[in-house]
Amino acid sequence: MTDSHLKGRVIAVTGASRGLGLAAATSLVARGARVALLARTAEPLETAVEALGPEQAMAVVADVRRKSGIAAALGAVVGRWGRLDGLVNNVGFQFARRLELMPEHEVRELLDLNFVSAVFACQVAIPLLRASGGGRILNVSSSTVRHENEFSHLGMYSASKAALEHFSRELRHELKADNITVTVFSPGAAATGSVANFDPQALQEAMADWLTKGPKFDGALQPQVVGEAIAACFELPAGVSVEFVELRPSTPTPKMLESDWKKP
Repeated sequence: MTDSHLKGRVIAVTGASRGLGLAAATSLVARGARVALLARTAEPLETAVEALGPEQAMAVVADVRRKSGIAAALGAVVGRWGRLDGLVNNVGFQFARRLELMPEHEVRELLDLNFVSAVFACQVAIPLLRASGGGRILNVSSSTVRHENEFSHLGMYSASKAALEHFSRELRHELKADNITVTVFSPGAAATGSVANFDPQALQEAMADWLTKGPKFDGALQPQVVGEAIAACFELPAGVSVEFVELRPSTPTPKMLESDWKKP
């Protein structure tokens, strides 16, 4: 492994038991960081830590929708490693449904997981990063905020991510004097299995609508590619930051459900 700015740094990753969060944690550990993996379910976290190595990774069970939960989780991280140098707000949840028909509990769940959790995590992390002399916050957004030909009927999901992006811009301004940088990381479609969350009927309706926008999309990213790109944002020297990055595939592909995607 080549020399890395991340060697010995302590970074917390939310939603890290699978998908993009686990891929980011894996890439950060490979670059020498010590990584706390946060998620709501213990078993997949423990499996991930065993694979990454318990000397470089720790599992923290937390419900990041609650400020008290994220406070206890990051307190445990500092309790073990004495500091916090970075935070990846990766927790995200999506499912397709027409905005008119989305029930209250789905609206609240999307906003809580995709936006409110990141607000609370930042609030808790900021004094810990400040105590370490500065650090980096990376908030994972979505290219659905900008690209119409992403999957259909994700309006509430993309709205929650748009809120996260505006929050991140304001936060970046507020934290410059503390040597804390804020990155918005916007991935395109990725093979994470999230389609399993969708209501089958709503999924079919969204698929039919998506096809009205044309027969092809730009393809799908593999999680490990996204993880490497997230880790790279933490490699820059102090005082330099990536403020916004959008990582999207560029392979025209016939539109299909994620369950039909094939790895390259």
